[in-house]
Amino acid sequence: MTDDDIFERLAGVVRETFHVLPATRVLEETTSADINGWDSLSHAILIMRVEEEFGIELPIERIYSLENVGELAELVRSTLEERP
Repeated sequence: MTDDDIFERLAGVVRETFHVLPATRVLEETTSADINGWDSLSHAILIMRVEEEFGIELPIERIYSLENVGELAELVRSTLEERP
């Protein structure tokens, strides 16, 4: 799976989780402040949906320090690479 594939799937999960229109661009720089309704509770829901989408478990110590969608994509990529 390429980095672009990961990001596109992740962007889809973000759009679905926050009911963002499909035409809305989710960029690497997108932060919680850019998306209406993205707070700490919805962040936990997003993480659960991301884990489900990719079949992974993200390290809890990193998921609340993410600054933007690009960092989340990088965490997904690195977690996928570490899978046996």
